[in-house]
Amino acid sequence: MTDSASVGGLGTSREAWIDVAKGIAITLVVLYHAVMYLDGIGLAGAMAPLNPLLDTFRMPLFFFMSGILAGRAIQLPYWQLFRRRMSLLLYLYIVWVAAQTLFLLALPPISPDGTNASWANMVTLFIRPSSNLWFIYALPIFLTVAWLTKRWHPLIPVTITGIVAMLFGSQLLHTGTPWDKMGRYLVFFLAAIWLGPRVRRLIPRIRWWHMIALCGTYLGIVIIMVKLSLTHAPFVLLFVSAFAVLVGISVAVILARAPVFDFMRVLGTRTLPIYLVHTFPMTALAAILLAAGTSLPAVAATALPILLCGVATVFGLGVYRRLGQVPGIFTVPVSSWVTPPAGAPVRQTEASA
Repeated sequence: MTDSASVGGLGTSREAWIDVAKGIAITLVVLYHAVMYLDGIGLAGAMAPLNPLLDTFRMPLFFFMSGILAGRAIQLPYWQLFRRRMSLLLYLYIVWVAAQTLFLLALPPISPDGTNASWANMVTLFIRPSSNLWFIYALPIFLTVAWLTKRWHPLIPVTITGIVAMLFGSQLLHTGTPWDKMGRYLVFFLAAIWLGPRVRRLIPRIRWWHMIALCGTYLGIVIIMVKLSLTHAPFVLLFVSAFAVLVGISVAVILARAPVFDFMRVLGTRTLPIYLVHTFPMTALAAILLAAGTSLPAVAATALPILLCGVATVFGLGVYRRLGQVPGIFTVPVSSWVTPPAGAPVRQTEASA
């Protein structure tokens, strides 16, 4: 049983554990939104209070994995970096914010207070980032910061963004928008660029008992953090999130060595289409259930977000399979926007990786 396997991507090899880690992260993101929308109509059951407990896990792991894969890209001239890695993300952000906004406007209300979306969402998408799609807006910003600071000693940008993360995590800085999350997670992206080669060298040494020990410790830390109301204490979220990245990497490495979990690697190679599509069935279901005045037993309400997570993931994969090759939906409408002059191929749908 090998420790890693090569997976193609942007002209560099990809170990299977990286895609497994991304598969774990995207699954948790989809589950988060499933709980969020169903909790908005009172149908998330026991999953509702559990949702915030993974706040330190989902996006730190996602951004760390993205940063590991960005190390070579930021060595390019900025215009090439923009064409290869950023133009697709910005294009998709605009298109899919518009699509989600129009879809929500066409639905009945998806929350008891009658709020949905507004036309202003399409005007302010760069000022007040989309609550669903901010991740693909953050990546070009993070890549730009990484490119601008690539000649600094790595400790300088990591320290500065670590302090920024602490300020947002403790709510000393607070906007009430996804800018707060970007402020918290930039440090993980930059740290991954610096630490990525070291992490890769340590991967073969990870064993299953490391994973068990890290998972148990993380669970204990989170319980203590919540019980003692330390969530917004300075540096607590930053520390717990950094520890969560270690947990996520250890889990991904162990799962990558077991063929039965290869589906997680596959999910990790399709994070972008899943991310773009998964909220459509969720918002539609929430609108239908709210309009029908649906109530469910506690057990059924607890299981519903998990079921919806699976359905939304499969739906995203199905839409991508049907429409993935249609220009302008998951790719840019004109391939020359992202193809460098030398004609080197670019994996458009995983430019965010």
